Amino acid sequence: MSHPSLDRRTFLGAGLLGMAGLLTAGSLSGCSTSTTTSGGSVAGAGVTLPSYIRFDGVTPDLPGTDAGIPDTFFAYPAKPQRVLTGVPADGSAIRGSVPINQAVPPGMDRNSYWQALNERIGSDLSLTITPGADFPQRFATAVAGDGLGDVFNVDGAFPQLPQLLESTCQDLTEYLSGDAIADYPFLANLPTDSWRGTVFNGKIYGIPVTRGVQSSVLLMARADLFEERGVDPAPATIDDFVRACEEMTDPRANTWALTSVPMVMLQQMYGLPNTWAVDDDGTFTHALELEPYKDALELGRRLIADELVHPDSVDSATADQKMWFGAGSAALHQDTYSSMGSMYESNADGLEGYSVGLLLTPSEDGEPAPLWLGNPNNSISALKKTDPARTKMLLEVLNWLAAPIGTEEHLSRKYGVEGVHYTLDDADPVLTPLGKTEACGGTFPIEYLVDGPRPNYYPGRPHVAQDIHDHMEQAIPGGVRNPTVGLYSGTQGTTGGRLNTTVTDAVNSILLGREPVSSWDAVAADWRKQGGDTIRKEYEEGHAELNA
Repeated sequence: MSHPSLDRRTFLGAGLLGMAGLLTAGSLSGCSTSTTTSGGSVAGAGVTLPSYIRFDGVTPDLPGTDAGIPDTFFAYPAKPQRVLTGVPADGSAIRGSVPINQAVPPGMDRNSYWQALNERIGSDLSLTITPGADFPQRFATAVAGDGLGDVFNVDGAFPQLPQLLESTCQDLTEYLSGDAIADYPFLANLPTDSWRGTVFNGKIYGIPVTRGVQSSVLLMARADLFEERGVDPAPATIDDFVRACEEMTDPRANTWALTSVPMVMLQQMYGLPNTWAVDDDGTFTHALELEPYKDALELGRRLIADELVHPDSVDSATADQKMWFGAGSAALHQDTYSSMGSMYESNADGLEGYSVGLLLTPSEDGEPAPLWLGNPNNSISALKKTDPARTKMLLEVLNWLAAPIGTEEHLSRKYGVEGVHYTLDDADPVLTPLGKTEACGGTFPIEYLVDGPRPNYYPGRPHVAQDIHDHMEQAIPGGVRNPTVGLYSGTQGTTGGRLNTTVTDAVNSILLGREPVSSWDAVAADWRKQGGDTIRKEYEEGHAELNA
């Protein structure tokens, strides 16, 4: 496979709008802890976070950094060794529930990976697996009927979440706080930032499902198509970006620049904060309240009016957009670092010279705009209240499931049984057709109970890992995080979804030209009146408590 030589300033590596991270930190990845029923603070309020004890049993090809860049592996570590002895469970049945964002895998009685996983754990782990779109309703129903199970993924947008956790879930503070977590070495290997999202009312109530900077949103480009068409692959300014979009668009040939309006990236281009900003006085301001937000809307409206966005983007799913990107009918796509694997798995084998480039975000002044850093967690999981012996057993199971890359436990959990679910290409595990439908590396969503730190690793594609590492080295140190990470707003939990829907509808109306950009002032004012000001106040209270 060829990899075009690209200017390293911007490219590194051979529905209608992307809404991820646009409006709210209402999921557990963006809000986390509380000491009251309204506002909240992080774990500094009365609890010591678990100590971070890095697992040093595996050496990466490129070590991660304190800024959040993950360990990089060009190949799976050879001859992975078993770290833990025995089985973590006690033979009793364990029930749980998790969401899934892919096809639901075969049930336990028809799933050889699941059966092998149960053998390694030492108990039957019976999971209710629910499509992500249906998970909030399933979670609410399970709460009402006491059907969450022994260990379960938590819907972070559930109303009155701190009260639910306190009344229903096991307080894990004595088991995990400070150096107590050393009893669970793989859990101790999870980043400190991730644990902030598990603390509510001054107690640890969960286990983090970590993601970190891997979930940061950026623009990807078909680098091979840019080279083929002779278009500058390094737009330094917003004007350069628009010009590149124009040059990559030819509606007569059914090709457009963008799979959707990349609103997250447009906000970054105009220097808007990562959802919220907080000043030195502790005052919070949402991005949608700031004047440059209208500039981002105007640019998004222009991209559609000038036919630079795929015409079917209005009702499209991310899967549709990735398909257009792979087929070459759109050359730019907004997504996360972690999606790079699927970009290559879906497209690279059938396309000569296929190559994905990663952009450093253009800005008005020509300097790369700060990247919005992904939140530490995707979500958290929690344990049902139980006795100390069972709590410790469940934590042992979760500890086993959090095994990092390069351990035998990780290889087993991620890929299943060699010769059945995967084969080895040198040291790299390659999923078999059965593995793709059954195993965690395919579709089985065990990672939504707990996951080890996400490495920068793409089996058989070391150049992808190198490209991502190089991009991160430039983008992550100057990145900005959402300042509400580690805070909790009760109002966000109860009304945030409704507010987001209202704002999203207004954004779409402007982008499609149904309403003028000038109408946004009324939208922002209504957002403040309908709950935004209360959400702000609760975040400010939590921030003040944290920094007292």
